[in-house]
Amino acid sequence: MNIRLTHICCCIVLLFACTGAFAQKDVEKGKEKLKEAFSQKDNAKKNEMIQKAMETFQKGGLKQQEINVILGDAFLEHGELQQAETKYGSADKAGKAEGLAKVGDAWVEQAMGDEKQETKMLDKAMKDYTKAGKAKDGATGIGDKFYERGEKYYPKAVDYYFRAQDTPSVTKVARDYEKQGTTEGVNQAFELYKRSGLYKKAGDLAWDNKQYLKAYDAYSTGEVTEGMRKCAEQFYSLGQESEAQNIYLKMVESYTKTANTEAIEKLAQENVSVMNYGFASRIYDKAGNLNAAKKYHGLYSLMNLDLDSAKELLQGTDQAGLIKAIDANSKNLNALRDVKMQFDDWVKQQPPVSIEIDPETNKYKVATKDEQMLVDYYKVLKDQISDQCGIISKNVMAISNPELKKMLMKRFLDYPAVGKVLDKQTFAVKLTKSTTQVKDVYLKKI
Repeated sequence: MNIRLTHICCCIVLLFACTGAFAQKDVEKGKEKLKEAFSQKDNAKKNEMIQKAMETFQKGGLKQQEINVILGDAFLEHGELQQAETKYGSADKAGKAEGLAKVGDAWVEQAMGDEKQETKMLDKAMKDYTKAGKAKDGATGIGDKFYERGEKYYPKAVDYYFRAQDTPSVTKVARDYEKQGTTEGVNQAFELYKRSGLYKKAGDLAWDNKQYLKAYDAYSTGEVTEGMRKCAEQFYSLGQESEAQNIYLKMVESYTKTANTEAIEKLAQENVSVMNYGFASRIYDKAGNLNAAKKYHGLYSLMNLDLDSAKELLQGTDQAGLIKAIDANSKNLNALRDVKMQFDDWVKQQPPVSIEIDPETNKYKVATKDEQMLVDYYKVLKDQISDQCGIISKNVMAISNPELKKMLMKRFLDYPAVGKVLDKQTFAVKLTKSTTQVKDVYLKKI
């Protein structure tokens, strides 16, 4: 009984083996027919033989999805990409993904050799990569092809790197631009870093190349407060106070988002320490500290000799002593207010001039072509400004309150002429009318 069962089992195994062997032979025959089909020049004959090959594959036990992969490979091998795409599209998931990725690669190779059809073919490649679930890898691959062709093709490489969200590859191109050591190269690299969201890197690059506005643009976009601060300090050093203060306010907004009250307080007190009270008030107002904002706005009003407003704003603060000092020194303060109004009027009438950066000092100066126009304007005012500086000296030195005197000296030193005609430390007259030159009486900072 056992012997007979064993014989039956052996027969069954042999039957399956023979069946498998016959099936494999059919598959091989199908491949031969397929190969022969693609050697035909007549399309009708070719299609007829492809159909026979498919029937042979079916006889060999292959499923239609498996047959489609084989057909896709054959069409791809012979450069018939549309047909290959169609066949791979009807394969199983794995076969479809692998096949369409190969078709995408083929479109790319063709595109690199046909500039007129390049865009069209690469669009087809990207569609196939997307269907294959390999859009990012495909886009990076296309970018690499362009990159390898040299700098002329960098813009195209970058476009595909961005489509792939491939920041390291974008950075690679940016570094190449940086290495050129030219302004154009720096600008190209800056734009790539910024577009990639590498705001600090973009800002640092612009800063190192003295492109301060671009540096600030990058730092502020990325809310890089460290970079924003050094830009503000640079603008202050160039005499661009308004631009510097706007940067600080942008920093306050950034600190507020993260509830960094310590940083806000530090920034405000830095300005208080140098008597930038108006800006300190703006910082506190931006941060929502209305009591501090009111107090420092009061001190700012006092420095600008808006005496009534100053007294009103300082009521209820810790500045009772200054309020008394305003009343006690009203005569001198009113005289100083008249001078300030006159100076401000002359500043408004000053002819507009162009400015440029002095290559030696790296600071702004009046453009050479406009220097004479400024000289002509102040030549008429020289003696009057000298007289007004004398009035400033007399009335500031008469102020009895040390804090008030210090504030007034700080305010009047904002007019360059005052620091030239008077001693900056004592406010005693340093230059007489006869020793004062026209360029000593300029009232507006460059």
